[in-house]
Amino acid sequence: MKSGNRFSSGYTFHPTTFNSPSGEGSNQGGHGPGNNQSSGSDNPEEIKDDEGEKNTFPNNTKEEELLVDTCPVCNMDVETTKFYSQYNGKTFFFCSDGCLQKFISNPGNFFGNHNFDLIIVGGGPAGLTAAVYASISKIDTFFIAKDIGGQAIDSTKIKNYMGFDFISGKMLVDKFKEQFLENHYLAHKLDDVIHIEKQNNSFKITTKSNETFLSKAVIIATGMKKRKLGIEGEERLQRKGIFYKLVQDISLLEGKDIVVIGGGNSSIQTANELLNNHCKVTIVTKGKMIADKTDVDRIKQRQNIRIIEEHDVMEIWGDEKVEGVSVRPEKDINRPPKSIPCDGVFIQVGFLPNTEFCKEVVDLNEKGEIVINNDCSTATEGVFACGDVTNNYGKRIVIASGEGAKAVLRTRQFLKEKKTTKIL
Repeated sequence: MKSGNRFSSGYTFHPTTFNSPSGEGSNQGGHGPGNNQSSGSDNPEEIKDDEGEKNTFPNNTKEEELLVDTCPVCNMDVETTKFYSQYNGKTFFFCSDGCLQKFISNPGNFFGNHNFDLIIVGGGPAGLTAAVYASISKIDTFFIAKDIGGQAIDSTKIKNYMGFDFISGKMLVDKFKEQFLENHYLAHKLDDVIHIEKQNNSFKITTKSNETFLSKAVIIATGMKKRKLGIEGEERLQRKGIFYKLVQDISLLEGKDIVVIGGGNSSIQTANELLNNHCKVTIVTKGKMIADKTDVDRIKQRQNIRIIEEHDVMEIWGDEKVEGVSVRPEKDINRPPKSIPCDGVFIQVGFLPNTEFCKEVVDLNEKGEIVINNDCSTATEGVFACGDVTNNYGKRIVIASGEGAKAVLRTRQFLKEKKTTKIL
């Protein structure tokens, strides 16, 4: 009989009967750590999982019939059936062996007393690197993030990240995620941190789901969010043809007229992807193009592209969906706006730091970035920050990753100095 945990950590656990949507395959048993667990089928059939390895499932239940949804421990999306368990007659799937073991050991309380030496907030390259280094350093750590990947996951092509000439953002984030979940697991949860406050010698972290956690140190690695234009029609036409990142199925826009607003590298990436899908693309930018010159020169050679520089976008218009934008030369405010009909608008005008939740414990500069010292420390002892959320020079994935490692090394030193850590 094959265990639901292919990477067994020493606990014998055999949940092998699943319930199909029609209810077939149910066979309640009674062994396991306090849960009603199903016994195995006498005639299982083997189905290959997404890695081509064999996984055992009972008769009458195909893998595609199984609901692979979110991990009950951490809320992370589960895209594989490698880790599973039955509890009270229901099948649960897990993002990793670590979360499966937490569920087995205590199905009702995954994170103990919610008190840790270190809490890392943020799931981009800086936060994920910090998590791996915290695991390596054996620091009692909890990792909280709104999502995994941050802005990096939206990059269609990342150039010259060490080890890769080119790699997509999703592929790189998948490698980060695999390293974190399979090789350097930490207790973690997907949730939105809404407040951090200092309480005596600890920090209280409150999440959107109204959970609270305590820690002796905090690393903030929340990155940045897409900046909005704040113009007429932008809010009214949300989800009606306005985009802030590439859509997952860009083929839905094939052949359409699209306006891309912004002059940076992200606007060039977006325009190239749209052109590859036979769209007619107009790039509108305030000021001159600031993207890499070689990329700008290259896209100018393509068909169905025009670039309008030094123009302000005044309005996005349309009734039930985006139908066009109005633009005006930024140096001629008395000229009537010009209309550009289009079927969709991609807004790529930069980012804002995600710092609203931590203003009480850090100093912010005029851009809203967290002011840090060379060792990632902030104005508050015990609070560290890294990555694009800080005033550190260079908004690059490779720099953010390095800063994440540095922040953990400095945090480890801080905890040792305080002699309050449970480093093994």
